[in-house]
Amino acid sequence: MARPWGSVIEVKSNLVQKLKKELERGPKGVYGIGTVTDPYQPVEREHELTRGCLLALRRVGARVSILTKSDMVLRDIDLLTSWTGAEVGISVSTLNEDLASIVEPGAPSPRRRFDALRKLSSEGVSVYLMFAPVIPSLSDSDEHLRAVVQEAATCSVPRMIWDKFNPKPMATARLRRALAEKDMELSGPHSPSDTERIRRLLSEECSAPMIELLDAF
Repeated sequence: MARPWGSVIEVKSNLVQKLKKELERGPKGVYGIGTVTDPYQPVEREHELTRGCLLALRRVGARVSILTKSDMVLRDIDLLTSWTGAEVGISVSTLNEDLASIVEPGAPSPRRRFDALRKLSSEGVSVYLMFAPVIPSLSDSDEHLRAVVQEAATCSVPRMIWDKFNPKPMATARLRRALAEKDMELSGPHSPSDTERIRRLLSEECSAPMIELLDAF
């Protein structure tokens, strides 16, 4: 019987061995970890595939860029400190704990993720904030945008990347159903003027703490 998307995880148990084999030819470019699926899902505590990959990559002096929603990345802080070729991005879509539990069910709270950013930064790890997705009518108010930048500044984040909500049919339908259960509603996609307003406000707020702002689209 087919199970709902997102309810099944396929563990690629030979991942570390395959990576080591590839690295025998020498590291090339930047290795993106978390570009398709989160590298710190709960099963990582048991299988430690991400940690195994990081150990292999660090051993050969590779450059890596990690993107995650999880504060589990702190488990590997011993590998990330003093690794000049490593950076960690933590993704946050909202500061609102209730909204976050709907948009990103199962993910650590925004507070825990910002605490992880703060800890990584204080230990000298290169970090950035991925503020995504910015959700129409739910996380795109001027007040909320300012609050996100202020929180990033307290974590000494030097760079922030933001992205619009991408209304893919299946994900949007799931989100609408989840929001409806909480008497919340998702509005239409951002218009060009909405996008420009968000970009302009974030840019203004990022200027004082000297946070570099980048678009992901």
